[in-house]
Amino acid sequence: MNKGIIKNILIILLLSIAVFSAVMYYRAQDSLAKAQDEIAVLTQEKQNLLQELGKEKELNGQLASKNAGLKNYLKACKNKIARLFQDKSKLQGNLGDAGARFSILKAENDQLKVKLSSIVELRKAIRELKARKRRSRALASEGNLGFVVRNGRSTISDKVKIEVVPAQTKE
Repeated sequence: MNKGIIKNILIILLLSIAVFSAVMYYRAQDSLAKAQDEIAVLTQEKQNLLQELGKEKELNGQLASKNAGLKNYLKACKNKIARLFQDKSKLQGNLGDAGARFSILKAENDQLKVKLSSIVELRKAIRELKARKRRSRALASEGNLGFVVRNGRSTISDKVKIEVVPAQTKE
């Protein structure tokens, strides 16, 4: 009987080891499946993060180029503003000069009004204008007046070069 009990105990022990091994195998399979699912999820998350990182890098590059363009635009605008301020100061100086010239011309205008309000002064001014007109005509008549010969000398070049090139014939 001893052999039968030992045999039964060994069978029970082997069965319990087999059941325990089966339960552990199924648990290990279950944890392996969960681990594989987690690996798949983590791989998917990794891919998504890599895509987001690529998009962020691209966006960062676009923003950097846009920023550089805006910096150049800002620099150009600063230069333009500086130029406009320089132009403004020049124009203010010119305005002061124009104001001074205007006051001088206004004074001359007042003098001319006083001068030309009398008939005697008006006649003097008319005579002076006629004399100026005659003098300008006399100055305009100087020159050769379009003639080829002036004072016995030719006014055009003495040498004339004429070249004759035979026409090419088709053969």
